[in-house]
Amino acid sequence: MPRRKVSTVLDEHLFRRAKLESVRQGKPVSGILGEAIERYLTEAGRGRAAGGVVAGTWGVLKLDRRKVDRLLRDEEGLLDA
Repeated sequence: MPRRKVSTVLDEHLFRRAKLESVRQGKPVSGILGEAIERYLTEAGRGRAAGGVVAGTWGVLKLDRRKVDRLLRDEEGLLDA
Protein backbone atom coordinates (compact mmCIF):
# COMPACT_ATOMS: atom_id res chain seq x y z
CA MET A 1 0.00 0.00 0.00
CA PRO A 2 1.36 3.46 -0.81
CA ARG A 3 2.44 5.53 2.16
CA ARG A 4 1.91 9.25 2.73
CA LYS A 5 3.97 11.61 4.83
CA VAL A 6 1.95 13.59 7.40
CA SER A 7 2.77 16.18 10.04
CA THR A 8 1.08 16.49 13.41
CA VAL A 9 1.69 17.83 16.90
CA LEU A 10 1.67 15.47 19.91
CA ASP A 11 2.05 16.03 23.62
CA GLU A 12 5.67 15.40 24.58
CA HIS A 13 4.81 12.55 26.97
CA LEU A 14 2.73 10.80 24.29
CA PHE A 15 5.54 11.04 21.75
CA ARG A 16 8.04 9.68 24.28
CA ARG A 17 5.78 6.73 25.04
CA ALA A 18 5.43 6.01 21.32
CA LYS A 19 9.19 6.31 20.87
CA LEU A 20 9.91 3.93 23.77
CA GLU A 21 7.41 1.42 22.40
CA SER A 22 8.98 1.67 18.95
CA VAL A 23 12.40 0.84 20.44
CA ARG A 24 10.91 -2.02 22.46
CA GLN A 25 9.25 -3.53 19.38
CA GLY A 26 12.06 -2.67 16.97
CA LYS A 27 9.69 -0.72 14.73
CA PRO A 28 9.73 2.88 13.54
CA VAL A 29 7.52 5.35 15.39
CA SER A 30 5.43 5.69 12.22
CA GLY A 31 4.60 1.98 12.46
CA ILE A 32 3.49 2.33 16.09
CA LEU A 33 1.33 5.37 15.26
CA GLY A 34 -0.12 3.69 12.17
CA GLU A 35 -1.12 0.62 14.20
CA ALA A 36 -2.66 2.81 16.90
CA ILE A 37 -4.70 4.80 14.37
CA GLU A 38 -5.83 1.60 12.64
CA ARG A 39 -6.96 0.08 15.95
CA TYR A 40 -8.77 3.28 16.94
CA LEU A 41 -10.64 3.53 13.64
CA THR A 42 -11.58 -0.15 13.70
CA GLU A 43 -12.96 0.05 17.23
CA ALA A 44 -14.78 3.33 16.55
CA GLY A 45 -16.45 1.86 13.47
CA ARG A 46 -17.36 -1.36 15.27
CA GLY A 47 -19.09 0.51 18.10
CA ARG A 48 -21.12 2.64 15.76
CA ALA A 49 -22.32 -0.26 13.63
CA ALA A 50 -22.95 -2.75 16.43
CA GLY A 51 -25.20 -0.80 18.75
CA GLY A 52 -26.52 2.12 16.79
CA VAL A 53 -27.25 5.47 18.37
CA VAL A 54 -27.75 4.24 21.93
CA ALA A 55 -24.42 2.38 22.06
CA GLY A 56 -22.63 5.26 20.41
CA THR A 57 -23.90 7.78 22.93
CA TRP A 58 -24.02 5.46 25.97
CA GLY A 59 -27.75 6.09 25.99
CA VAL A 60 -27.39 9.82 26.56
CA LEU A 61 -29.50 12.04 24.34
CA LYS A 62 -29.61 15.80 24.58
CA LEU A 63 -33.00 17.15 25.58
CA ASP A 64 -33.98 20.69 26.33
CA ARG A 65 -35.33 21.53 29.79
CA ARG A 66 -38.98 21.61 28.67
CA LYS A 67 -38.80 18.06 27.31
CA VAL A 68 -37.15 16.78 30.49
CA ASP A 69 -39.83 18.48 32.62
CA ARG A 70 -42.61 16.99 30.46
CA LEU A 71 -41.02 13.53 30.63
CA LEU A 72 -40.79 13.68 34.43
CA ARG A 73 -44.36 14.96 34.69
CA ASP A 74 -45.73 12.26 32.35
CA GLU A 75 -43.79 9.41 33.97
CA GLU A 76 -44.96 9.57 37.57
CA GLY A 77 -42.71 7.65 39.96
CA LEU A 78 -39.82 7.55 37.48
CA LEU A 79 -37.35 8.88 40.03
CA ASP A 80 -38.80 6.90 42.94
CA ALA A 81 -37.17 3.62 41.87
